[in-house]
Amino acid sequence: MLSFESLLILGIIGFYLYDSIMLFNVNELLLTKSHKVWFYKIPALDFQLLRKYPLLPNPLTPNVAIFKTSWPKKSQLINESQLGDFIQCLAPVQSIINILLLLLLAYLPVIALIYGSGAKLLIIFTMIYLFISVILFYIFNNKDKLCISNSKFASIAFESLACPPFALNMVRKISLNYPNLGDPVDFARSVFDVNSIEVFNKEMNNVINRRMKFLEVRSERYLELGNYLEKLRIRRND
Repeated sequence: MLSFESLLILGIIGFYLYDSIMLFNVNELLLTKSHKVWFYKIPALDFQLLRKYPLLPNPLTPNVAIFKTSWPKKSQLINESQLGDFIQCLAPVQSIINILLLLLLAYLPVIALIYGSGAKLLIIFTMIYLFISVILFYIFNNKDKLCISNSKFASIAFESLACPPFALNMVRKISLNYPNLGDPVDFARSVFDVNSIEVFNKEMNNVINRRMKFLEVRSERYLELGNYLEKLRIRRND
């Protein structure tokens, strides 16, 4: 039978991974902001969970801001100033999440396995709750800049205090709450380099074509995606 310390470590990892898994519709994708570089992630369409497509962001980088968007959407100008202010305001949370990651997934397991459930483990837990409280205090005082409502803050605070592994995803939960970034193809053109845009467009082309195979030809949705696909091809030739 596993010891209390081993169960504690497995529980922390399990709850963290459970909270990290995301479910996407076929027309949704993930955009991530790491330092000054943007990336994208399209969920694999070969496996479904609850009629959606699961995706697990990198568990070792919970400090990276992630944004969910969908297609097709009408073109719209991106408020780069507002997005820049949001990301800048999120930076302190990202820094503290790095510390929290080390405490929960590095220091706590080592202390628990070597010293057991004694005073040293209690100190680690105290530090974990201290950093969670600091993050929550900062978020509460910057709710408007972080686009967080009172109800959303209450939800994040309750989850983080009730289950500390859930606190590791605070950056993701905040950034996922950011107002829609608009059409992903338009957004990609504004933030990706030329090579990344080309690869992104090809992947989008494949995903849309795959989706259209399951639609009735000449249906409203089929024609909508066909028009979007044509616009995508035009953009690739721009």
